[in-house]
This record gives sequence, C-alpha cells and structure tokens, in this order.
Amino acid sequence: MSNSLPKRNNKVIRLRPRRAAADEPASLMAIKVRNHLSLLQGYADIMEGLSPELKTQILRVMAEKTRELGATLQPFTERTPAGRPAIADYRRVRERTRSLMAEYRLLLARLQDRVSETHDQINTPGQH
Repeated sequence: MSNSLPKRNNKVIRLRPRRAAADEPASLMAIKVRNHLSLLQGYADIMEGLSPELKTQILRVMAEKTRELGATLQPFTERTPAGRPAIADYRRVRERTRSLMAEYRLLLARLQDRVSETHDQINTPGQH
C-alpha cells in the first residue's frame, strides 16, 4: 500500500495565542468580573418563587457582591470632574494645614527650648 497523500508535519496548531505578560492582569480581571456576574445571575435565578424574607436576604448578599465587584473594577474607572471636591474645600483644607503647621513649629520650638533648659539643669547640678 503506497500512501499517495503527502506527508504532514506533526505541528500542533494553537487555537489561542499566548497572552503577553502585560495582558495577564487584565485577563485575570476579566475572569473575576465574569465570575461575579455569573454569581449575581445565579442569585437572581434563585430568587424566583421565594418568600419576601428570603429575597431580602439574597438581595443583601447580591448588594455585597456588587460592592466587591465595584471595588475590583475601581482601578479601571475614570475620575470625573464631578467626583472631585469643590475648590473652596481644597482652599479651606490648605489654610487649615498651614495653620496647623505654624502651630506645630511654635510648639516644636517651645519643646526644644524646654528640653535644652532641662538638659542644662541636668548638666549643672545644684543650680535651679
């Protein structure tokens, strides 16, 4: 029996290309998101036909899982200008910080003076 078919190379064809190292965290994040969403869908499916008390308990669990999902995605969300505090708040905090720093410097100077006086009294016994 002669084989009329050409010889094939025994090569394995990869269906999925290897992921780059930089892509790995994003892929892991996508898996986490899918798991969270699947879990939430499962909870929603379970709720059908349950008593209001059980539905409330399941909704609490779903709310917690949703918070976890939000926390997981937080690094990927954009900060919007509307989410920032008003400029007046920044100015008030800056002024308060300046005031506290001035008070700190004054108290530090007084402390250093007292430590110096105490140190001098210890080094020269008999004088008060």
